[in-house]
Parts: sequence; structure tokens; C-alpha cells
Amino acid sequence: MNLTLAAALALALVVPVGQRDKKRPNDPANDPYTQNDPEILKAAGIVSLGGFDFGKSGWTTTKVDELLASNEIRWVETEHFKIGFALDSYKVKLDEKKKIIAELTRLKAVMPKIQPENGTLDPWVRLYLTAQRCEDIYKRFLEITCAEAAEFADGTGVYSGGYKGEGPYLGMKEKYEVFILPTEGAQVTWLNANTGLSIRNTQRWHFTDRGAISVVMHARQGQLRIDAALHGHIAFNLAHNLYDGLNHYSYDTPVWLHEGLAHFMEREIDPEHNSFDSGEGAVANVTSKSNWRPEVVKLINSGEATRMAELMALKTFSELKLPHHFTTWSMVDFLMATRPTEFAKYLWAIKRNYNEQGLPTGSKLPDWHRDQVKEIFGWSYAEFDEAWRTWVLAEYTKPPGKG
Repeated sequence: MNLTLAAALALALVVPVGQRDKKRPNDPANDPYTQNDPEILKAAGIVSLGGFDFGKSGWTTTKVDELLASNEIRWVETEHFKIGFALDSYKVKLDEKKKIIAELTRLKAVMPKIQPENGTLDPWVRLYLTAQRCEDIYKRFLEITCAEAAEFADGTGVYSGGYKGEGPYLGMKEKYEVFILPTEGAQVTWLNANTGLSIRNTQRWHFTDRGAISVVMHARQGQLRIDAALHGHIAFNLAHNLYDGLNHYSYDTPVWLHEGLAHFMEREIDPEHNSFDSGEGAVANVTSKSNWRPEVVKLINSGEATRMAELMALKTFSELKLPHHFTTWSMVDFLMATRPTEFAKYLWAIKRNYNEQGLPTGSKLPDWHRDQVKEIFGWSYAEFDEAWRTWVLAEYTKPPGKG
């Protein structure tokens, strides 16, 4: 008899039948809310609960499960995202209850077995809550960029009517990937295998061979054990990735604009928990303050507010100091409050620096940036600074409840 077969038969005799047939905890069949039912999945906008490509070329959810075998990773693919979620149950805090009940009530409309009033979120509920939040963030990004009706490439490489990216996901070929892990060790293991990096904090990555933009994070970083902080952190990083992906990630765009947009989208969700970018191996300048308005006013009144020309000169996230974070958020806040349509045009214009062939190029970007500010807003950099300062001193000094 073949020795391998003999060993398998011997194992079958030792292990009880019930245990041999038992599915792993993260098997979709164990999900009590969808039970992998095609009708429920379709109603919930779920494309798949695993078995899809994820990470670098050649990797799938199955391969990731094998690499991180000690983690129970639940997978979900939605219209615009592929998500891996490996956190445990979460006990809802009193100040989170109202928000989470509202979110779960929306989910219950398509997953009737969900109980919004339940004070503990099990891993399956957290997976679907994360998926719903990601799609909400995507929708908000479309609103900010006025891209609800925008047409993107179909992935064939044929550009009819001008360049529209490389694929249907804001211009990317693949859906945006989100990976939420329980520990630093799990993150480092996955990152090292997929990118060659050993970064201990949240990492965004463009898998250029697949045309997919990813973010990986772990719950032992900062306050991410708190649901509200995790929600905001996802929004912060997706703001970066979605803007990188808009009209395809062909070149890097201004650091100030990225960080300001990310802060704006995170703080719309919850200003109590804030994320900050830094360079690889660097420690970000951070604050625990939730009200940033007084800080911006102080910077302006002291003459220490960073000017637009200085912000445009920043090349890397490692150059960002705390005053930069306050300022970039406030500048985006200013544009969204006073010139939202022009701001959307500006976000698009920065991604449309084309060469003579009508394809995106990173050449002469500083000049392109300056020209777009003038053409779209009608301001020089100095005029932008003055308009922003005037608005801040009028709006941020109003008594509470007055705007």
C-alpha cells in the first residue's frame, strides 16, 4: 500500500468523524447571516466570500490563509473592494451604540438575521460592517470628486474618446484591497511575503503588476482596537488610495493634497480619532486633540501657517509636521465649504497631466499644479493663502453652534 495513503487512513481512524467534517471557523458556510446563500449575497452587494486574487500577482485568499494559518481571516468581495478581516468580536461602547445601531439597521435590510441592538459584534458582523463602510467611503469620494457619472476604461487598453485610466475602478484594473489583521506580527509576515517590506504600521501599496492598490493595518496600532478609530483609519487610508487610483495611479500627486483630503474624510466620520502619515521608519507628528480649528487660528495669528507654495514643495510624507496636518486639513475644509465644484475639478486636473500622446506623465508637475490653481480657482498661491486665512478667521472663531 502507498505509505501516504496509509498514513491518511490511519489519521482518519484516529480523528473523530465530526471533527474531520467540521469546517474552519472562517468558512462562508459558517456565516449565520448569509449562510453563503446566493440570494442574500446578491441583495447585500456581495460578489464573493473568498477564493479571489489578493496581494501580489499569483496570490489568492487561499494562499493568504495558508501563510497566516493561525489567523481566522474572513473574506468578502463587494462591488469596489476586496477585504480581509481577521479581528475578534467587539463589545460596543455606550457612546458608539447609536451610530452602530444605525449602521446595522441598514445591514439588516439585506441580512435579516442581524440584530442591531446586540451589544457585541461578532467577526462576521464586523466583516460586513467594514464592507458597508468601505462602499460608503467610495460613494463619498465620488461625491467629493463629482465622479458619480464618470466613465472609466474597460481594461482592454483601447482608449476611446481620450484616456480614462486602465480599468473600471476609478481608472484602476482591479478593486481596492483592504486587509485588517489582529497583530503586528501577522502584518509584517504578509507584507514581507507580498512586498518585501517589514513595516510595523499601516502600509499602502500599489501592486503594479495587477493594477491593484492595497492597504494593510493591524489592530494593535494606536487606538485601532476602538471601532470608531478603526472606521476613521480605513477612511483616511482609502482617501489616499482612491485618489491615487483616480484616472489611474500613473504618477505621485501633491503630498499636501493627499494628506488634507485624507484628514477631511476621516474627520467627517469622527474627529476624536485621527491618523497621520509619516515616512518609512519615521515617527509621525501626532496630536490627541479633536478640535483642530483653534490650532489653525493660532498658526495664522502667529504668522506660522504654512503657505501654499511651501506645501507644494513637500515631496514626502516624512516632511509633514503637526502644523502641516492642521493646515492641509483646513485648506481642504475651506475648499469643500466655499468652492466644492472647483475643488472637484482641481482634483481631476491634477491627475490629468498628459503628454503629447494624451497619456499621463509626471513631467513638469510643479508648473502644472500652479497653472491649475490659477485656471480653476483664479488664484495665485499668495491669493489662495489670503482667501484661506480670511475664511478661517471668520469661520473658526464663531461661537459653538454658529457655523
